[in-house]
Amino acid sequence: MKKNLGQIIRSTPFISFIGELECEITSIEYDSRKCKQNSCFVAMQGGNHDGNNFVDDAINNGAVAIVSEVLPNKENIRHNITYILVENSRSALAEISHSLYDKPSTKLKVIGITGTNGKTTTTFIIKSILEAAKKSFAIIGTTGIYIAEQKIESNLTTPESSDLAKLFSVLVENDVEYAIMEVSSVAIIMNRIDCINFTVAAFTNLTQDHLDIHQNMENYALAKKGFFDKLGKKTIVILNLDDGYSDFMIKDCASEHIFGFGHRNDAKYKILKESASATGNNFIIYRNNGIIDGRTKLFGKFNVENATLAATICDALQINLIYIQKGLSLSDGAPGRLQRVMLTNGSVAFVDYAHTPDALEKTLKTCKEMLSNNKNKLICVFGCGGDRDKAKRPIMGAISEKYADVAIITNDNPRTENPADIINEICAGINNLSKTITIPDREKAITKAVSISNAGDIILIAGKGHENYQIIGTEKLPFDDSEVLNKHKNKKNDNENNLR
Repeated sequence: MKKNLGQIIRSTPFISFIGELECEITSIEYDSRKCKQNSCFVAMQGGNHDGNNFVDDAINNGAVAIVSEVLPNKENIRHNITYILVENSRSALAEISHSLYDKPSTKLKVIGITGTNGKTTTTFIIKSILEAAKKSFAIIGTTGIYIAEQKIESNLTTPESSDLAKLFSVLVENDVEYAIMEVSSVAIIMNRIDCINFTVAAFTNLTQDHLDIHQNMENYALAKKGFFDKLGKKTIVILNLDDGYSDFMIKDCASEHIFGFGHRNDAKYKILKESASATGNNFIIYRNNGIIDGRTKLFGKFNVENATLAATICDALQINLIYIQKGLSLSDGAPGRLQRVMLTNGSVAFVDYAHTPDALEKTLKTCKEMLSNNKNKLICVFGCGGDRDKAKRPIMGAISEKYADVAIITNDNPRTENPADIINEICAGINNLSKTITIPDREKAITKAVSISNAGDIILIAGKGHENYQIIGTEKLPFDDSEVLNKHKNKKNDNENNLR
């Protein structure tokens, strides 16, 4: 992709510039190491680094234009380099990136889903429906980026704006029709989703998470609300009316197509006749022009909400009802969401990403309901991530005590925190520690859970789900909960469906 710098910044509100705008730009980068001949480098302030410290590196690698919130001193201005002063580098990155690629999101049906829990599972249920309808699509989210059969690893739930613009351009070139993406609160406040033309914007729920970033629930809610504040009139907005924050989310939303789903009487898509069985959930979604049979093999009441949201989105996009119902019934959910492993001793283990108090409680309740009788026990193995929201640790400890017969507290991704401190903060929320075991080594903790389980017991390994690594200190080490469990797997039963 090549474009004149003047064309690219035409719609970008910049304050001033030094140099010439009549230069050719072939890429826009925020990482100086990725700059090449004729790149435009956008200097942004990050958590650990200031992009302005790498301007010279970007130029030495071939950058011919620099976008920043500060201009260099006269003695530092380089010949034949254009410097553009902007008020917000992150916003500018989005503007010029989407401009370079000719606003590719306008040529796609982009579905954005935000909320604390359920985003990933909902995207994968939509995937199942679109597959049934033989539609082309891509998924962008926590577990990676999926284009047809290709998976691209991603460290961010929602990639940077320039990466999204480039990705959307690739999707357009390959005649992909739908882009289903998770929208994180961090992405919203860091302008990563700016300039995206969303066909559908959806809200799942809001529960405690990311308070290390947002400090409190009010700020967290405001961050999520920022997604809906920027939407246009034509975007279809779908809300979970059972969540107390749904009305707040749309307080300043310009959309002329707002409706909800849930159990409330004013829901356009109302959930009725729910029943759970050993094979999943059965329910009906009532809407003005009839009903949707919500039969699904996914367990847990939370998955009724996820499935309903997926069905609602697809119905709003005028996907045929036959394909919606077929997709719901066939969906295995997302990787690492109630992923089942049958163990040799007759117990069943589930690997799940539940890493928030709300998600852990809902998942434990679901596992408790699956126990065949009171003689069987529920064993929960979990920890909490280091350098993240500390306030949720004792809350999750209390939840484990309430629902699990045995809780094994272990390491999650301790990062640069002392693992013992994290475990102690979790245990601070537990009144009676007699049912609690602390084993910092995660593999040993999982092995211990298997060793104390018997036929009919359920083991929940929570917190990491699809992750195939563990971050200890600053090292990212290979580790996969499922692989550890597979050492104890029942070879006669390979049915390891992703059930959430």
